[in-house]
Amino acid sequence: MIVSTFLLLHAIASMAFLAPAFSVSGRSCTLVRMLRRCGDDDAISTIGPQKRRDFLLQSLGSIIVPSSFAFFPSIVRADDDYIYKRGEEGDLTSQLFNPDGSLRDPNSVVAAQENAVVLNFPIPTNDGINFILSTDGANPISSTTANASANIKASYKLPLKWNRGETSTLPLYYDSSEGKNGKSCNRITVYSVTKPPNEILDVTVLEKASKLGVAQSLFMDKIPNNYFDQGVLKADLISGRTVRKPIQSIGNKGENEEQIYYEFDLAFAPLNCDGFMEGNKENLGLGFCPYDNIFLVSATVVNNIDNIGTLFCSVVECNKDEWKMANSDLKRVRSSFTIDRV
Repeated sequence: MIVSTFLLLHAIASMAFLAPAFSVSGRSCTLVRMLRRCGDDDAISTIGPQKRRDFLLQSLGSIIVPSSFAFFPSIVRADDDYIYKRGEEGDLTSQLFNPDGSLRDPNSVVAAQENAVVLNFPIPTNDGINFILSTDGANPISSTTANASANIKASYKLPLKWNRGETSTLPLYYDSSEGKNGKSCNRITVYSVTKPPNEILDVTVLEKASKLGVAQSLFMDKIPNNYFDQGVLKADLISGRTVRKPIQSIGNKGENEEQIYYEFDLAFAPLNCDGFMEGNKENLGLGFCPYDNIFLVSATVVNNIDNIGTLFCSVVECNKDEWKMANSDLKRVRSSFTIDRV
């Protein structure tokens, strides 16, 4: 303890040139002399080890710190658990959760930062291949006039900061938050595919998609009027993964079962692109152009009570500029896609 006190005094003495003289009880004292009670040589030596530390800290705390010390943090006791304290309420995590991870208040509600888009999809019952499609949250439109059985509810979530209503001044999905101010997404499509009962449509379609081609496996080339840019047929598969989410059970209402979703990141470059000398600064003469179309896909196959599958897909489309600005938001939109039985 004596050595520690000596080292502390030595460190403070080395800084004494930064502190101007100031008056304490009418006497001129430097920082070091203040610790010695302005000349009382026995002041420190007569204090016990524990009280000596308290005395030093108290003395330091009582000093009026000049501007040259402004960058030092406030001095606290050595046995304090932290240097600074948050507000009495603490941060959001500490407000919602106890130290053991349990909810502090089950009735606590955090303001939503997303808007949910909910769509009801009918399931055609006639023969032949049927497409039902929704663009940017519009009511699903069927490619046929087939009769339909029970509905399936599809939903996804959009960031609250995205504009949902296109106007003359703001395009759809415009993000006007600070640092963004730009269009975040080109188009969001949700569609379903049903096939005749004698043709199998099950999860194996998704399992083999990475080998056979994602766009072909998801019938993206079969949707009428070339709905998707046909460049997607030759798109590169950047990444893929599976996600499991709950879905209402067929036989037991009120109970959930597990539904597997396949997520694919697709990207493709333009068929032709100008050279660097023609103004395309992204063409570095490497023989290819950078990706300019990105498709974020989430797909799942839902079986009915007769074990006949219906393919549901969500496709979030963006260009390279939108991807640079909002890639994290775009991925969250894609991953928020869920299907449930009504």
